Amino acid sequence: MSIPSSCTVLIVGGGIVGLTAAAFLAKHGVDAVLVERRSSPSKRLRAKFFYPRTIELYRSLGIEPEIATPSGMLTDAAIVHSLAGEEIRRWTLPAIEGTAASPCVASSIKQQDLECIVRDTAQRLGARLFFDHALTALDPYPDGAIATVRSGDGTETTLHADYAIGCDGNKSMVRDRLGIRTEGLGDLVHSMSITLRCDIRDALCGRPLSFAWVRQAGINAFLSWSTDLTSVVLSVEYNPMDADDAARFTPENCRSLAASCLGMPPDRIEVVDIHPWCLSSWYADSFRKGRVFLAGDAIHSTPPLGGFGANTGIHDAHNLALKLVSVIRHGAPDSLLDLYEVERGPVVRLAVAQATARLAQRSDVRLPLEALQPVLDEETISMGYRYPILPHAGNVPNPIAVPLRNLHAEPGTRAPHIWLHRDGVRLSSLDLFGDGLVLLAGTDAADWCREAEALCQQHEIPMSSHVVGCDVKDPDALFLAAYGISASGVVLVRSDGFVLWKAVRTTTFSEEDLLTVLVNTREVRSE
Repeated sequence: MSIPSSCTVLIVGGGIVGLTAAAFLAKHGVDAVLVERRSSPSKRLRAKFFYPRTIELYRSLGIEPEIATPSGMLTDAAIVHSLAGEEIRRWTLPAIEGTAASPCVASSIKQQDLECIVRDTAQRLGARLFFDHALTALDPYPDGAIATVRSGDGTETTLHADYAIGCDGNKSMVRDRLGIRTEGLGDLVHSMSITLRCDIRDALCGRPLSFAWVRQAGINAFLSWSTDLTSVVLSVEYNPMDADDAARFTPENCRSLAASCLGMPPDRIEVVDIHPWCLSSWYADSFRKGRVFLAGDAIHSTPPLGGFGANTGIHDAHNLALKLVSVIRHGAPDSLLDLYEVERGPVVRLAVAQATARLAQRSDVRLPLEALQPVLDEETISMGYRYPILPHAGNVPNPIAVPLRNLHAEPGTRAPHIWLHRDGVRLSSLDLFGDGLVLLAGTDAADWCREAEALCQQHEIPMSSHVVGCDVKDPDALFLAAYGISASGVVLVRSDGFVLWKAVRTTTFSEEDLLTVLVNTREVRSE
């Protein structure tokens, strides 16, 4: 398969964010082409924890069973003299592996394994993926972008795309080409990242550690490992401006250093990869230019604590992909795409701030006072954030995230999960979302619901409806309380599972009010 000369959406970058965008676009019939300079997914150990909300997104692609890897065995972190040696301090990490708020549990699948699954899914759904194809130029223009792509054999192709998404990491070429700058604390710690192949089960001695800091004379290092305990990343601080300091990281020296940090014999350790890495904290000051967008690490860099980097990037891709689907496939106005940054910007800044706050709390990295802010729980950050659903200037929710127990399907929040039954099959309320707008109604709003659906059909607006308690059963009678409505109320949910609008009682609203809401929220074009 040769790279085409045109496409609807060009995705630059074949990591988990780019692959996720490709999968969701392809699922909804949007022509997506992805280019990635590497010949295959990276083998380096990266993210290894994915929150329930992230798994919910992949559930909608039908791949939840493939990525379900319970994470409960690694629950702690520690400061140690060496992994097998003296333990200076240990603490339990906050965990939301299983929560009543979600039909899914967190997964500890390795990012490279997840990428392989999502890659196969994207291809099966129709996305065209080109590895060993590097972007060499990208120029936005009013109706899209013109890209130059060089294949592994040196052949260059000019490609015209209606839209483009830069998912090409924190050193994003796309971001640089667009002239988009970054804000925040910037680079914090320079480290040499050493990937090791070794079995650390004896060193752990049954302790449920997920990662550890090593403190020895002359050594300030961080250890993280895969859940199968056979792959380790050792990050050691160094001075990139000192050539002699960088030169000491030879394979043999790295093996000796790893042996000291792990407390293991050197002959049981294999050095797989050595590369410089910078722990940083920043976000982009803009997420787009014209029809070219950025997502994932191209718009945010977070310290690893909390695991927010990959999870936040996946949510970026999902949000943007479904907005593009609405515009390309369902006739939503182009202005809907403006809401990508309006919605994701505050969430990205929250994730960066919270990861940095965890770094300040749990390490000895020196940070400015603005990094010392209260730490929110992971469930609130990953599922309790709120979008400014009505795009008025300055209309940013405050606080941006609240505990789920305080949320009842308010506009701009993730629709709550409850268990329902349909045709004798148990399903989550979240399983009703994903294809166009969905109107959920109480039993006394059945007639209103049908009239609203007919009105949407008349205006060619893709919307389906469900009367909870009739066509879908609510065996635990949780719907009205969870969604904060009366039996005559309705809740309108977007394809991404976020609440667009609700009426506690429909007695005070007409069906035409629904059209006004859709125009005001840019889901449909004004007449």
